Amino acid sequence: MKIYKNIKFIIVFSIAILMSYSCTDGFEELNTQKNLVTADLVNVNLIFTRVQVQAIKNGTPNGTGTIGNYSGMSYSSANRPFLEGDSPGIWNSAYTTFTNNLSEIIKLTKDDPELINKTAIARIMKVWAFAKVTDTYGDIPYFQSSLPLDEAVSNPKYDTQKSIYEDFFKELKEAASSLDASMESYGSADLVYGGNVDKWRKFANSLRLRLALRVRYADEEMARANMSDLQEADLILTRDDDASMYTSTDNADNLNGFYSSVLNNGKDLTKRGIGQEIVNNMINKNDPRIKIWADTAKAEFPKDDPNLDYFGYRGTPLLGLVPVEYKLPWGQESASRISDLFYVPVIEVPVLRSSEVYFALSEAALFGLRGGDAQDYYKKGMEAALNWARDFNLNSKPQLPEVLGMLYPDWTDDDINLLLTHKELTQGEIDTFLGSPAAVLSGTQEEQLEQIIVQKNISLYPLEYQNWAEWRRTGYPIVQVGPDDDDLKGVSPRRMPWPNTEQTINSESYNEAESRISGGDLRLSKVWWDANPNVPPNNTDPLPTRDTPWVQ
Repeated sequence: MKIYKNIKFIIVFSIAILMSYSCTDGFEELNTQKNLVTADLVNVNLIFTRVQVQAIKNGTPNGTGTIGNYSGMSYSSANRPFLEGDSPGIWNSAYTTFTNNLSEIIKLTKDDPELINKTAIARIMKVWAFAKVTDTYGDIPYFQSSLPLDEAVSNPKYDTQKSIYEDFFKELKEAASSLDASMESYGSADLVYGGNVDKWRKFANSLRLRLALRVRYADEEMARANMSDLQEADLILTRDDDASMYTSTDNADNLNGFYSSVLNNGKDLTKRGIGQEIVNNMINKNDPRIKIWADTAKAEFPKDDPNLDYFGYRGTPLLGLVPVEYKLPWGQESASRISDLFYVPVIEVPVLRSSEVYFALSEAALFGLRGGDAQDYYKKGMEAALNWARDFNLNSKPQLPEVLGMLYPDWTDDDINLLLTHKELTQGEIDTFLGSPAAVLSGTQEEQLEQIIVQKNISLYPLEYQNWAEWRRTGYPIVQVGPDDDDLKGVSPRRMPWPNTEQTINSESYNEAESRISGGDLRLSKVWWDANPNVPPNNTDPLPTRDTPWVQ
């Protein structure tokens, strides 16, 4: 079990990107302030902490966003998931907060051999941050972006995703090989690994495995070359090596955002919904994690038990702009919402877990991209995922009575204890599930792939963007979609369009990049690695309808 250490977040101002101006006689002398913070005064540890807080604690999705819809993970009644339009969030946060500050750390440390670990870890984090950007948009400014001030390019060109991935692999290999346990690291300023360079090496290699598998349909040789040299000892394969950080109670800004919503709304809070596919895939396999991921529906039809209701566990399908009769079957609290366990103040925010690594190894072995036994890796992935869910529950359980008291002020202590008992994930339940047919790969190669990705989909929760990438890459899980009448007509996006501002402030580079993308700068155009010719379609089974609400 990973030991939780309550490391207080250190909040500092990010390094600003300054504008360049034309030179005049004496400009440098006249316009250089005497009180500027110079490089020798900058504390890179504080910058690194700030990046981790912003990129991981604040930047990691919570499993309830629009992106989560497309892989069957989440659902929100306010969603319009099939609209075409601007989606600049990932772009803006990366370029203004993450990648520029990591580049600054690299600039300030790269020439000092004693700071090699700080340089290497910043390089690894920078690949992780940029991977999310390119996986969201495709071709992006990369080589000419986030440069030091004296090298800044005001209108950077868009690099091809293939060339970006090639550099990712180079950066991860070089950074991992340069880590040196005898040298200084970030120590407690590192909220993920406490400066442990051995764990960062495993993270770099596991990230390389993730990215290598992502490109396998576009360039199998690139995928094979970047995973074949990885030894198991070089990867995240234990709970203790999982990359994650925790929210904190030391400051209101550092609380779990869901807990803050409980504080602000109490019993009037409407919790977030959960998607149909992730729920059904657990129900159909008797997966005991269902009670960790979701609550039973709140509606009372009738009510024999205050916590276990008539509707049970019931996820909502992917619905956008559909006739009301398609939404009525899921209304009036007749569908599940995400578990109360996710609403506690201190919660683990995952980055990359051992379960994902095992499932990646299983797929790689299944398709002969590297050695190993696909079945063995698959079962170990399930075990790691179940252990994470158990630990998640154990961390949340002591905090839950306070949350339940705010959400359900009429509940008695007996009601609360009944729910706590219901939410327990026992070793017996884990062993039973691992001994069930769900833990055995069977059928054709493609059917086995579907098994792997369905389990990976569950284990990745709440990492919406990773699940969306896996869904685009493989087509699994197969998601049921309503008869949408928005722009995309119920066809889930393959990418996000570049920010509208790029068309005006960087128009030449934007236009050149758009000319390269088949279909243009639209959500249904594909990024380079999205090249699987056999991606299954959405589930076309008819959805149920109702003419009236469940409750009049």
